[in-house]
Amino acid sequence: MPYDCLVSNEKMTYDELYENIIHYVAHPHTSITKHDKTRACLILGAFMEFIMDCDDAGIDVNKIDITDFVNEKLDEIEEK
Repeated sequence: MPYDCLVSNEKMTYDELYENIIHYVAHPHTSITKHDKTRACLILGAFMEFIMDCDDAGIDVNKIDITDFVNEKLDEIEEK
């Protein structure tokens, strides 16, 4: 079932999202482990819970953009 990608107007399937997250989790390694897949599932679950909480709070989930938040966290990592 596709959903609206928050970064662009292109559609991404759940499987494509899962595969992208697995590769980010495994990075810089190219081989995917069972542990990588498990972490990807945990990330998907946490993000789904976040989206559901936002929806319950009356926030339009189609307007959620965490780009600045992610960039801030990446900057914090680089500063350490």
